[in-house]
Amino acid sequence: MPSLRTLDLSKNEFRGKLTSILANISKNIEVIDFSHNLFKGFVPFSILANLSNLKHLGLSYNYHLEVETEDPIWHLSFQVQHLLLADCNLNHQSGKGIPRFLSTQYNLQTLDLSSNSLVGNFPTWLFQNVSSVLSLRSNCFVGQFPEQLQSTLSTLDISDNRFDGHLPLHFDLILPQLFEFNASSNQFSGNIPLSVGELKHLERVDLSNNRLSGPVPGGLTQNSPLWYLNLSNNSLEGEPLAINCNMPKLHWLLLHNNHFVGEFPACLSNSLSLRLIDVRHNDLSGTISSLSVLMQLGAFLVGGNQISGHLPKELCEMQKLQFLDFSNNRFSGNIPPCLHKSLVWKNKIQANSWVPIDFTTKGISRLYQGIPVTLMTGIDFSVNTLVGAIPQAIGELSELHSLNLSNNHLTGHIPTSFKELNNLESLDLSHNNLTGHIPPEISQMSTLSRFSVAFNNLRGSIPSSTQFSTFSESDFEGNPELCGEPLQRKCSGNDDDDDGRKENPSEKAEERVFDKPLIFFSFVFISYSLGFWGFLAPLYISAKWRRKYFATIDGWIEHLFYIMYFKLGT
Repeated sequence: MPSLRTLDLSKNEFRGKLTSILANISKNIEVIDFSHNLFKGFVPFSILANLSNLKHLGLSYNYHLEVETEDPIWHLSFQVQHLLLADCNLNHQSGKGIPRFLSTQYNLQTLDLSSNSLVGNFPTWLFQNVSSVLSLRSNCFVGQFPEQLQSTLSTLDISDNRFDGHLPLHFDLILPQLFEFNASSNQFSGNIPLSVGELKHLERVDLSNNRLSGPVPGGLTQNSPLWYLNLSNNSLEGEPLAINCNMPKLHWLLLHNNHFVGEFPACLSNSLSLRLIDVRHNDLSGTISSLSVLMQLGAFLVGGNQISGHLPKELCEMQKLQFLDFSNNRFSGNIPPCLHKSLVWKNKIQANSWVPIDFTTKGISRLYQGIPVTLMTGIDFSVNTLVGAIPQAIGELSELHSLNLSNNHLTGHIPTSFKELNNLESLDLSHNNLTGHIPPEISQMSTLSRFSVAFNNLRGSIPSSTQFSTFSESDFEGNPELCGEPLQRKCSGNDDDDDGRKENPSEKAEERVFDKPLIFFSFVFISYSLGFWGFLAPLYISAKWRRKYFATIDGWIEHLFYIMYFKLGT
């Protein structure tokens, strides 16, 4: 087809080798895109040398494609505008360098060379040759960020390389049109330049997994168009956000694993579009008292801080919450019984959001990145000082996959309503003050693969089932009155009231009375006193009884002396 101008087969599952297709393609072709397929084989760029009208070439993300541009024989005849060569084993035969022909491409708007393991110094000249979008993600480039140039780039992705040094002081002058900046997973150090806050078009910033320190520039979060901010896994200090921060478009906020101090940012109440808040593993304190109802919030993660006070009741009104991590803090009071109002935890819904977070479930911290949030929901309130009973209403959260209430001061019985948690995979109630029996219905939960009630005050026999037989002794230890496998303590006929006699209400009341330390020790003291004086008083009152008592004692001493001296001596 000599008149063919556009050939776009991207995002399918086509297979085969591209060489024969490209060799017979129309010389008038302007757009070729085979990205996101299953093509394989070797593709020399010389096969494209005569396509003088070529403006767009996409070969990214195929099954096992190998592209080679460094053929000394060929001479290009095109000026390409969009070149997409991500994850295509680029120039692996010629030393993994950046294609040299790019230095003579003057109309480049988009260049994607990501995920090719390319090597070399920071290619600063590409800042001049590419006008809009440049992605060098997931390669092995080294060097420092350029300081003496100016670029029109709107999107720059240099993440997952080996760049180091400081970010330029006058960052806003180098990239004044920047819309999206990703420099994560490098070795950048020093402060985030204040000039970053002067970029008026900046909507997406990812500086995570570096060695950055110092405060977050106030201008970055004041009247900002940001919708994505990720500064996690650095050594940043001070307040996490400016006191008067205002980010009305913010969807994603990731600040975990830093050294932030102060209170939870109250200004986030202005960010009504938030999908994710992650401030875990910092040194935040105070309470979460002035929180708006964030109706779009899917993940609220504040674990590993020093936040105190009660769990905010606003959580009950956030209808899209799916991940809730308030663990390892100082929260007190009761678990809000209204949590069952969340539609997500009760019903299977469709969501367009994708949550790139790590969440502890089944005792393991897992990274949920690129997984729809509808496939995983979890609540973690562990390691706090929560009190009271576990609300029965939690049993209504039928879509819950992980529930961790361990290491608190919870009392009462394990709710029988837990049998309705049909999707629960992990349940940890260990290190509390729970009493009563383990509901036998829980043993029939076929999805449960992680379960622990260790170190409570549970009693009776452990329910027997195929599911419970997979759990270890450590999942039940620390309950002196609990018996049955996998514990060593065998059950007797009186161990389980459900299988034996019912407890007498008066016996229960008596047990509760003597469970109080003051009453128990008072009873012991009175009993001892009565016995002691009941013995001495008659001896003190009656001389006759005294003489008889001491005569008896003398008789026993003489008898004992006789045995020791005469019997044993002989």
